[in-house]
Amino acid sequence: MVLLDSNIFIVDRFFPNDALYPQNRAFVDQLDSYEAAVSSFTLLEICGVAGFRLSRRELESWLFRFTSRYPVLVLDVFGLKGKDAEEWWSGFAGEIAETIARKMSLGDAVLLREAEKYGTEAIITWNTKDFHRRTRLSVLTPTAFLKS
Repeated sequence: MVLLDSNIFIVDRFFPNDALYPQNRAFVDQLDSYEAAVSSFTLLEICGVAGFRLSRRELESWLFRFTSRYPVLVLDVFGLKGKDAEEWWSGFAGEIAETIARKMSLGDAVLLREAEKYGTEAIITWNTKDFHRRTRLSVLTPTAFLKS
């Protein structure tokens, strides 16, 4: 399984004139060819960005029916099931703080935490530099992933 970054979906929906759009579209068109996922946090991040550009109805569609638009799994927050919220939060906050200490933004730290906890094969993002030397996981652009 590969974990996808929010920028793939943001480029697909909002930036058809971006230089990366054709490559991004080729990747999105092949999503059903492999096991791809987004974390629940990534879905919320996507909706946060989309909220500036979509109507409330469209935004709700993205949040609650994202998998009908994109053939991906939406992963539950790792480790939350069966735990007391306070207990989970304490561990999560500590893990995120450690990840942020690798010189990462909150969004990237959360994505990396989920990818590492789930043991994904790779993170797919247009911003590979954000993960460079911060993980042992493969971090690939959509184009590089399609070539591999």
